[in-house]
Amino acid sequence: MANIPGITYRCKADSDWTMLYMSGGIDPLSGYPATDFINNKVRSYASVIHPDDRERLEQLVMEAIALKQSWVLQYRIMHKKGHLLWVEERGKAEFDDSGQLSFLDGLILDISEEKRLKRQLIKLTSQLPGVVYQYQQWPDGHAAFPYASAAIQAIYGVTPEQVKDDASLVFAKLYAADLPALAASIESSSRQLSIWQHEYRVCRDDGSLSWLAGRAVPERMPDGSTLWHGYIQDITETKQYYLQLENVNKELELARERLNTASENALIGFWQANLETGELWWSPVIYQIFGFNEGAVNPSATLFKSAVHPDDWRLIEQSEKTARETGIHDVVHRIIRPDGTIRWVHELARMLPSDTKQHILIGSVQDVTERMQLQQLKDEFISTVSHELRTPLTSIKGALGLVNSGTLGEVPESISKLLQVAQSNSERLSQLINDLLDIEKLIAGKMPFDLLAVEVEKELEYAVNNLQPYASQFAVNLQLGDVAPQLKITADKLRLQQVVTNLLSNAIKFSGKNSTVKIVADRQSEHVRIAVHDSGIGIASEFQPRIFERFAQADGSSSRQSGGTGLGLAICKELVEQMGGNIGFSSVLHQGSVFYFTLPLHPDSQPGKADKASDENTQ
Repeated sequence: MANIPGITYRCKADSDWTMLYMSGGIDPLSGYPATDFINNKVRSYASVIHPDDRERLEQLVMEAIALKQSWVLQYRIMHKKGHLLWVEERGKAEFDDSGQLSFLDGLILDISEEKRLKRQLIKLTSQLPGVVYQYQQWPDGHAAFPYASAAIQAIYGVTPEQVKDDASLVFAKLYAADLPALAASIESSSRQLSIWQHEYRVCRDDGSLSWLAGRAVPERMPDGSTLWHGYIQDITETKQYYLQLENVNKELELARERLNTASENALIGFWQANLETGELWWSPVIYQIFGFNEGAVNPSATLFKSAVHPDDWRLIEQSEKTARETGIHDVVHRIIRPDGTIRWVHELARMLPSDTKQHILIGSVQDVTERMQLQQLKDEFISTVSHELRTPLTSIKGALGLVNSGTLGEVPESISKLLQVAQSNSERLSQLINDLLDIEKLIAGKMPFDLLAVEVEKELEYAVNNLQPYASQFAVNLQLGDVAPQLKITADKLRLQQVVTNLLSNAIKFSGKNSTVKIVADRQSEHVRIAVHDSGIGIASEFQPRIFERFAQADGSSSRQSGGTGLGLAICKELVEQMGGNIGFSSVLHQGSVFYFTLPLHPDSQPGKADKASDENTQ
């Protein structure tokens, strides 16, 4: 008996549990020797049982004796030093041949460490969002949850005690449509002793559904049942996000398919490029445009550069540089396909807004070879016609001027009016031809530029003085704003005057009587910005994208009455860009417009007071 773990005893069935025999294991458990308890020599065993547990124990033992059954009890023992220990007692009553109660035999084990670990487990599991559990299923189909943490109430709406011996309350909560798959997963795990893992739904008390995810490790028990040790958690919110994401992905995939279909039909490719890292992505159509084998190569900056015509790489670099400042990448250039054919493509992209220093362009590319060929044919035709008309038109204009001057004698008044109309129209035709020839030279890169240090204030004063008589014809006040005296730009004087004169004359034509047209200039970092302000009719929004195109004219009646070739702004754009600048405008219909252009600041420019003030305002 001494070798048996715990305490073995035989006692009388009295209120003190008078010990007839008690093993030495009582010594470390109570702090008192076993001899103290034999026949209540010093103290009774009942005296070391916690007072709050005595009545319960007596009642349970008496019930077990009456039923002639064994008992299993857990209660607390008060140690001699004052601390409490938990014990588990297993006992049984012994009866004589006549059925009279003789004595009680039992075994008492110290379960204090087990209780401590259980309390820790309860505390730990209470912090988990899901339920830690044991689920047991027997061959006859009976199932129970021998252990479940308190979170099972939040998961299934039942307490651990309610399902400790019968799991039917849990199964009643399951969504009917998910039951077959859940039962099959449990059966498969039991049969193969493989990890059980499944997602399913349960019905809440309010009628809504929640998603659960479970995972457990099975263990075969001696009685043939299977015991799973696992964890179940509520994944409703995650599942909803996942389902929403799945729907979004489906919509995105559908949109991508539509975009790819439209891209293939229109032969327009899409791309994304990181100007810092060189990373590049493009859509399948671009392989077709560039003549690459889609399965053989991956998009890269090196691959793209290898396809660009060597003479056009500078145009792309300049456009990318402009995109860093304006956010727009717009360039037409040539590519050389692997088979040696040369094609023209148009790249149009916008810079993504970013808080970092990354510059990412997203845009499109389209094969515009046919369009460029048609443009070239048109330019050649216009050039040929212009040259062929110039010589005879010069003679006609000269002859008309000589007749109208009166040098050849008086001309009848009726004929004089016709001759004046003819001379006026010959001059307009001559201007058109000159503009056409200028455009031809600019596009071909044959326009000569003499770039020197040009004093801005002096050149603007010259342009304003020259146009004052023209402004007077329209009753418009022409005004020059403050310009720093020593502000200089790098430009061609003749071409600068051509740009300024064109912008001023346009502003005068489209301004109302007694209005003011003002030209100003200020320094912006390493450039000088020259702007012409008017309060005229403005430009309709639908026409604004075409404002710098050749032969572009608004459909409004005012513009028609004002005449013009439709080439002036196109020439201005080419002139400014070939002098290293940019041109643009802003306009509100019926409120006026501002046309502006920038040119590089000359190194010799000395900023004066006005220039410094402008810098401060710009900042």
